[in-house]
Amino acid sequence: SAAREVATEKEVRERAALMRRLGHSRADAVHRCMGNLAWAFSVSGQPAVSPARVRKIVSEVYGKAS
Repeated sequence: SAAREVATEKEVRERAALMRRLGHSRADAVHRCMGNLAWAFSVSGQPAVSPARVRKIVSEVYGKAS
């Protein structure tokens, strides 16, 4: 659903921002966000956002000025 997609994107964005603030690399943030989604949806099925979308969200967060 659209609401699930929005909520998932918000969660990815917040986690990526936290990883950035903690000094982790963009690659580490992508890996962590994808791992969290895989775990969260391991029982209920396919995540609401694609791996490509996760990478794009993380890139947007990491591309922002400090």
